[in-house]
Amino acid sequence: MAAAQARRDDELDTWRRLVVLTNQISNTLDRRLQRVHGVSVAEYTALVVMQENKRSGGIRMQDLADAIGLSQSTVSRLVARLEKDGLTERTIGAEDRRVTYAHVTEPGETVVAEAAGTFAKELHTAMDVAAFDHRTASLVARLRHDPAAPAG
Repeated sequence: MAAAQARRDDELDTWRRLVVLTNQISNTLDRRLQRVHGVSVAEYTALVVMQENKRSGGIRMQDLADAIGLSQSTVSRLVARLEKDGLTERTIGAEDRRVTYAHVTEPGETVVAEAAGTFAKELHTAMDVAAFDHRTASLVARLRHDPAAPAG
């Protein structure tokens, strides 16, 4: 019984540290992407996912929500904002008119291309900073550890 409680306490502690880590990194990425490229981290992530699904004719809104970890209603508002800025468009499914697809436009692809370097650099820097925070250092070490990588 005590071992099970200790495991639950460890899981809760890990969850709390994970929330701190993701919030710190998301806030850092959000500030930089907004300032330099005019999109939030959620918008950038949605654009990337849409770009990855461009060849298949776009992505269902529900699948986009699942891919970026937001609710369908939140993603609907996010895509509407991007559509207003000309970065995305939505279409109704040909076979099932109840299904809406999101597509990245050429201007949206330009934003993805321009923001990719900023995103990668800021993510790396935020992870470096988090590696020295006592609340998140062990999580960063776990995330950066690749057991399949050759020793050396």
